[in-house]
Amino acid sequence: MKGVTMGKNTDAALSEVIGFVLLIGILVLVFSLYLTYGVPAQGRESEITHMNEIKDQFITYKIGLDSLYTNDKLNTPVSDSFTLGTSGGHTQGSISIIPLLSPIQSSGTMAINQRTTEPETLMITSQSLVLNTTNQTSVDFPPVKIVDYSPNHLYVNISGIQASNLNQNGIFGTTITGNSWTAIVNLTPQGSYFQTYSLNGNDLIPGTPEYNYTGTDLQISIMKNNVMSVQNYPVYKNIKSGTTYVVDLFDESYGLRSSILPSTSVNLNTDKPLGSVLALGNISYGFSEESSYSIDPLPLGSLEYRGQNNYWIAQNYYYQLGGIFLTQAEGNTTSKLPPEISFAYSNSSDPSKTVVTISVNALVFSPDNQGIVGGNTPVQIKTTLMSIAPYPYVDGVANTKWVRLAINTTDTKSRLMWKEYFCNSAKSAGIPDADYSCDIEGNEAYIRMNGDDDPYGTGYPTRYDIRLIATNATYDVRVRGVGGAL
Repeated sequence: MKGVTMGKNTDAALSEVIGFVLLIGILVLVFSLYLTYGVPAQGRESEITHMNEIKDQFITYKIGLDSLYTNDKLNTPVSDSFTLGTSGGHTQGSISIIPLLSPIQSSGTMAINQRTTEPETLMITSQSLVLNTTNQTSVDFPPVKIVDYSPNHLYVNISGIQASNLNQNGIFGTTITGNSWTAIVNLTPQGSYFQTYSLNGNDLIPGTPEYNYTGTDLQISIMKNNVMSVQNYPVYKNIKSGTTYVVDLFDESYGLRSSILPSTSVNLNTDKPLGSVLALGNISYGFSEESSYSIDPLPLGSLEYRGQNNYWIAQNYYYQLGGIFLTQAEGNTTSKLPPEISFAYSNSSDPSKTVVTISVNALVFSPDNQGIVGGNTPVQIKTTLMSIAPYPYVDGVANTKWVRLAINTTDTKSRLMWKEYFCNSAKSAGIPDADYSCDIEGNEAYIRMNGDDDPYGTGYPTRYDIRLIATNATYDVRVRGVGGAL
């Protein structure tokens, strides 16, 4: 009986060992399945969440930079934080406290002006009216001329004055008229009458009053809305023969600047001729027509996050030219928020009033900024607006006949993205397909806007029907963090 009992005890012990081994096998199987499927799923979810946070952080960054530019906050810094990696913070598994069962932490790098080996640049070439202080466009009158743009000066030149004109009878007058104003420019003799007397015995006998000519003044009178605002104001006193005298009707003291508006007629008429004296009008603008005006290639710079994901697609977000872009190994570069280049189309039943507006806010980083930080901890980006400079295109209804915008980059995906952005933006604005073309040429993605007057790109448009507005804002950007510097 004792041996049987001992045999039964031996059999029971063997059964417990087998059960324990099977239990360990089941646990190993469960852990293996969790490591194979659960951990990658958690890691993938964590990295997707992190990349969405990176996108939101870039949006916040863009809003901050736009605010500095919009409010002209020069030399004012803004600081933004970016999280380089997941650091396990997004892992929510119930047994993830065991390191072996936790997803591997992802990391990333934040880079300033490191996207390409050659700087990416913006180029603007156009046939435009450009502000100029030396070579300025001017128009003579009469006959009647149409003022298409606000002039800087409206001159009346009085010439041909001879010595024989400078006497008490030498009166000359010319009248310049606009829609609601009149200016009268005269040569007006100056002098005074004096009484003569003769002595008759002890009596003084008054004689004939005599006139004493003292010189000729050039005077101006201004009437606005049939109300005289300036009368016989002496611009030049005691004028001389052989001298040309210039009167600028835009002088602030005459009060005509706000009354001489674009698209108003201006006429000059000599009411009181005098010998060889001649009055000529000249409208001077502060710009010149440039048949091919180009800005220097403008380095764009970039702030880029390069994600080093272990379970999700490797993605790069970057800020450039006021836009936010996403690029990844599988797929093309796409714009999450558009850059600061926009198009608008003002159509009209009158073709002469159809205008395309192109607005370029070139928000760029200083090419002197360089930096890269890597790791999986937060970094701080400090950005300061250093300068805002508008490009010298005339501010008017239309200032350009044709324009070519080009982005030069060695990144093939970026070139394709810019081409599509140019084409889609122009199409979305309603601009007719025949008025523009966009393509890739070498390292450049470009759009050429020919305007409604040159629908097939002959290169010889005859009318200004594009309004080009361009401004350059330069930022200084610095990166600080506790991650390892690469």
